[in-house]
Amino acid sequence: MKNLPAAVRNKAIEIANAMLEEGKMEDEGILLATAISRAKDWAANRGLNTEGKNSRSTDVKEHGKDRYVIPTGKNKWAVKEERSKKPEEVFASKTEALKRAGKEAKQAKGAVTVQGKEGKIEKRISFNPHNTGNKSKRK
Repeated sequence: MKNLPAAVRNKAIEIANAMLEEGKMEDEGILLATAISRAKDWAANRGLNTEGKNSRSTDVKEHGKDRYVIPTGKNKWAVKEERSKKPEEVFASKTEALKRAGKEAKQAKGAVTVQGKEGKIEKRISFNPHNTGNKSKRK
């Protein structure tokens, strides 16, 4: 991690700590590799440099903008695009919002992050073909 740019390294540490808190990964090597990969995706989505001075470019993936399903108003759910301040559309049910967000994320090769009513992340579903099997749920 010492060869990563500071922003990517800091994000990788943040992601690794969150994964440790979830307690779902016991293999430290896999945990670090996953955290670094996700941090590089995060940086690439923001137009940041993902490679340090002495690093090899082996983990470059095409990844579109993510979608977020968030609670809004009284019993309504919104779909919001990554880095957008305003929701794209508001739905009467969480199921409808998830369906729309999934469709958009799949087209963009992105991911859907679902936030619960209390603001806690419930799950993240990746539609990036390079990230197959990246479905995680937080309790």
